[in-house]
Amino acid sequence: MSQQIESSQEPRPEQAVQPPPKRRGWFARLSPRMRAGLAIAVIAVAVVLAFRGPAEGESGNVTGDPAFVPTLGITNMIDTLSVNKGVDVQGLHLTVTQVMEATKFSDDRKRAGTYTVRVMMHTKNNGKVPVGIQYAAIMRLVLANGQVITPKYISVLPVTLPDMPQTGFLDFPVDAKVPLASLTLRFGSDATMTFAR
Repeated sequence: MSQQIESSQEPRPEQAVQPPPKRRGWFARLSPRMRAGLAIAVIAVAVVLAFRGPAEGESGNVTGDPAFVPTLGITNMIDTLSVNKGVDVQGLHLTVTQVMEATKFSDDRKRAGTYTVRVMMHTKNNGKVPVGIQYAAIMRLVLANGQVITPKYISVLPVTLPDMPQTGFLDFPVDAKVPLASLTLRFGSDATMTFAR
């Protein structure tokens, strides 16, 4: 008669070896309220970054867009004129350096008119406080026949800080070629500037 001897080395079902508990990640250890707050913060940062990114295509405003374009492409340059004249307007010294006329500029975000007259401008605030000018409200291009044109696109920022000059441009749409020397730039009721030498 054979007798089975029970080995004390065999594990019993109730003594089975348990795997070590899984380590929970830091996100899983957060309370539900903390997880919701973190998710809202991530979404808020994504929204802010989306609005700060560069605009693509046509822009819906006429002021405030930076004029940074690595390479400017000009289609059908008609004429260019060096002006280098300055005027003081509302606490700023504005200098028109150059005027160009072309069919299209590659950084032109608002297409209007058959041609575009681009007025290159330099602004300097010699005062001690920031100066703001609403260029879209006061800047007008006056043609030789008296027609007054409002700007379609402005790259100059509306606020100029003390001792921080800026350079930019104003684009005016025209339907036909115009001699640049015959044009006048009006700065509201404060001043006018003719482009003739």
